Amino acid sequence: MSSITSGISFPAIRGIQAGNEYYIGMCPLKRLKKVFTFDESALPVEARAQRTLNPERIPEITNYILSQREDYVFSAITACIEGFSQFAAIGEDQHESNIGTLIIDSNAEVYITDGQHRNAAILEALTQDPTLADEAISVVFFADKTLEARQKIFKDLNLYPVKTDRSLGITYDNKPSALLSKELIYANPVLLKLIDLEKNNLGQRSKKLLTHSAFNRATKELFDKVNADNYKKLIPIAARYWESVYENLAEWQFVFENKLSASDARKHSINVHSVTVQALGIVGKHLLQIDDWEFKLQKLKDINWDRSNRVDWEGRCLVNGEMSNNSSRAKLTAIKIKILLGLPLSQKEQQDEAKLSGARGGK
Repeated sequence: MSSITSGISFPAIRGIQAGNEYYIGMCPLKRLKKVFTFDESALPVEARAQRTLNPERIPEITNYILSQREDYVFSAITACIEGFSQFAAIGEDQHESNIGTLIIDSNAEVYITDGQHRNAAILEALTQDPTLADEAISVVFFADKTLEARQKIFKDLNLYPVKTDRSLGITYDNKPSALLSKELIYANPVLLKLIDLEKNNLGQRSKKLLTHSAFNRATKELFDKVNADNYKKLIPIAARYWESVYENLAEWQFVFENKLSASDARKHSINVHSVTVQALGIVGKHLLQIDDWEFKLQKLKDINWDRSNRVDWEGRCLVNGEMSNNSSRAKLTAIKIKILLGLPLSQKEQQDEAKLSGARGGK
């Protein structure tokens, strides 16, 4: 094998998968631009082994790096080398033979197989914060790969993708809004029993009533903003609000007291679904501006929450008798709750209600 006279090198560890060598190297962030010089996503689909780059994802990832400057975390970038490369081990014994330097010829092309958005975001972050330059990201290199081989690797890497449930992501997050909902749940035995901290979809046999994702979204609706400066002050306010909601919703109480299964509650009542909980958050934002809000909230007991009550809920959280969950449905549901609680509507809410009434023929 001839030696490489000009190229780039990385400290690396060698491994074997399916009988083929691959390498894990540490790449300083400032060198990424030199390693990945070609944007493969610009090629026609048949001539590449990568998705097209989505520019809209870049600012979000860049902001993550810059806002989490002291504790951001990235998984490895996966890359394929098309061309000549060689591995120089530091020794010949079992361990030393797999530790050394990966050298990639200057004429070889290195394609990103997984991590193109991470790479683009890091490059953008570097322009805003040059102190990132000497930090590193791991890169998994597959050597001597043709286009066909690279396409197979891309397919295999994405064969069984498992996206983290949003509820679990929030539970593990340290953003102020996540910390707010987490502290509310951890401090309250009722919420801790009723809310699933991991799953975003509750199965028919789930004993949980709500997901953390739904509760987090509803809690954010209570306030204009939740940030690092105010979230701790908001905890007792939100805690008292959700305690009052619980005290006035029989279905929540029955499930907590094991008098009603969560699945039966979801079959028959709308107030245990995320769209309605979000609506209760919207209503709560208005109520918290009123001195006697806890008294007014007692009227929740008088509301007919049954899914068979299509007069009140059809066109809002119900569509053709089935639950429908999106922000517009939550707002229309909140409007009805406010009407039933005897609360005034904003001008925008009056317009939305008139529009819905017109669509339903004034019913």
